[in-house]
Amino acid sequence: MKKYDAIIIGGGHNALVAACYLKHKNILLLERRHVTGGAAQTEEVYPGFKFSRFSYLLSLMRPSVINELNLYSHGLKLFRRPISSITVTKNKGEYLLMNSDSTFCKQEIAKFSKRDSEVYDEYNQFLSEIIDLWSYYQDKYPYDTSARGKGYNIKKSFDDLGLLLRMGQDGWKNKDKIYDYIQFMSQSSSQFLNKWFESDILKGTLITDGIIGEMISIDTPASAYILLHHVMGEIFPNSKGEWAFVEGGMGSISKILTKLNEQKGVEIKTNISVDQILTSNNQVTGVKCSDNNTYYSDTIISSVTPRITFEKLLSPDQKAKNPKYFSDVKHMEYNGACTKFNFAVSEMPKFKCFEGTKYEKPESVLIGTTHLGCERLDTLRQAYQDCINGKSFSDNLFVDLVVPTAHDKTIAPQGQHIVQCLVQYTPYKANWNDQIKKQLKEQVIDYISQYAPNFKKSILYTDMVTPQEIEQLLNMTEGNIFHGALTLDKLYGNRPSNGYNSYGTPINGLFLCGSGTHPGGGVMGAPGRNCAQYINNYLK
Repeated sequence: MKKYDAIIIGGGHNALVAACYLKHKNILLLERRHVTGGAAQTEEVYPGFKFSRFSYLLSLMRPSVINELNLYSHGLKLFRRPISSITVTKNKGEYLLMNSDSTFCKQEIAKFSKRDSEVYDEYNQFLSEIIDLWSYYQDKYPYDTSARGKGYNIKKSFDDLGLLLRMGQDGWKNKDKIYDYIQFMSQSSSQFLNKWFESDILKGTLITDGIIGEMISIDTPASAYILLHHVMGEIFPNSKGEWAFVEGGMGSISKILTKLNEQKGVEIKTNISVDQILTSNNQVTGVKCSDNNTYYSDTIISSVTPRITFEKLLSPDQKAKNPKYFSDVKHMEYNGACTKFNFAVSEMPKFKCFEGTKYEKPESVLIGTTHLGCERLDTLRQAYQDCINGKSFSDNLFVDLVVPTAHDKTIAPQGQHIVQCLVQYTPYKANWNDQIKKQLKEQVIDYISQYAPNFKKSILYTDMVTPQEIEQLLNMTEGNIFHGALTLDKLYGNRPSNGYNSYGTPINGLFLCGSGTHPGGGVMGAPGRNCAQYINNYLK
C-alpha cells in the first residue's frame, strides 16, 4: 500500500501553488478534469480561437507568489493596459476613460464633474492606505483561535502572539483613521461612493468592482469591501489595482505552475475525481476516487469549495462531530451571479460613442475593460431588483467586456478577434432551461449591439457558460467564482469559519487551500501559499 506525504484534491491555481510550496517530497494531486488550472484555463473551443474561458484577467496574484516562484523567468508575460477602464454610453462623444495616470483620469472625470476630479486623488489615497494596511495580512494565515490539537507545536503560539502584536501596532499607527476604516468596511458600495462623488457615470464605473461576481445590490451593506478586493492587486511595482492580460490566455499561468510541480516530482493525475475523504478517529487517512483506487495519506489538502469538501466528501458521522464548524460552512452564501460569454468575431466592436473622436478606431481604445450598463446607478439597481423579483435576468444588463486580441496576437487568427464578457445579473438560483439560455444569449448580443452596432454581424461563434455550467465544469458551488461570497462575516479568520486559522479544520490532517479561505477569490495564489506554509511550519 503506497502512502503519500500529502494529497491535494483539485488542480486549480491555488492547489498548484500549494503543491509548489509544500516541503513534502511525495505529493499526489488529483484533478477531475482533463487539464489542471481550474478557472485559469485557455481552451480552443472554436478552431483557431483560444479562449480564457472562465477567468480572463490577472491582477490579484500576490507579488510574493510571482517572485518566490520566479514566474516571469518561467515564461509569464503580462500585457499592461494603457487604458484600463472604458465606460461607454449610447450617445456620441459621451464616455469615461481611466487608467493608472491620475492626471489623465482627472481630465476625463472633469468632463462630468469638476468637483469629482478635484477629490479623485484623495479618494485613491484613502483606498491605497487600506490596501497598504491589508497587504501584509494577505500573505499571512489568520490568528488561530482553535484549541491546540494534534500535530501542533509551541512555535505556533509564539507566532500567533507576534501576529496579535502586529495587529496592535497597526491599529495604533492608524488610530486617527481607524473609525473611517471601520465605517468603510460596513458601508455599501453606493454609500461609500456617494460620500466622495456626484456624477453617476464615475460612480457607476467604480461601483462595478463592488458587485462583480456577487448576487448583491450596490446598496447591500458591507459591499464596499468587495470594491476594495478588486483594486488591491499589486502585480506591477508601485501601482495598485491594475489588471493585465496574460499572453496565451490565463491557461499560461496554470501551465507554468503545472510544469514547476512536475519538475519538483509532484504526481499529477487528471480525469480522476475524489468521491470520499476517509477518516479514522478524527484523523484523515486517504481518499477514495472515481478510478476505483484508494490513495492514502495523513495530510489531505482540499482546494475545492468548503461546502463540497464537507457536504459531499465527508461522511455524516464525521460532520456530526463539530456541528458549529459544519453549520458555518453549510450556510456560507454562494449563488453565482454571472454568465461568461466568449465570442469569436471577424472584427473588433465599434462603439458609437467614439464616432468622430480620436478613439474612433477600436484598436486605439478597446485595450482595457469596457463597461456597459453602468452609466446610471438606477439601472444597476433595477437589474438586481428584477432578479430578486423572479426574473432569470434583467432587461438592464451589466456587461464587462474585454478584447484580449488587442494585445495578444497568439490566441486568434490574424485579423480576427476574441471578445469576452462577464454578464450580470444571471443568478444561479434562477429558473434556467434551454429556452431561457437562448433568450439570454440573444439579449446579450442585442444589448452589446445597441452600443456597438457592428457587433452582431461580426460574430463567428459564441461560447456561453452559465453559473450552472460553471458549477458543473469547475466544481464551484452554485457557480460562485469566489468559492463563496466575500461578505464581511466571511473574511479573514472567519473564512469559512472562525477558528482553525482559515486553512485548518476540526479534522486532524485535513486542510483547505482554495478561494473559500483567506484572503478570498480571484486568481491570487495566496490561499495556496498560506496553507502550504502553515503546514510546513506547524504540522509535525
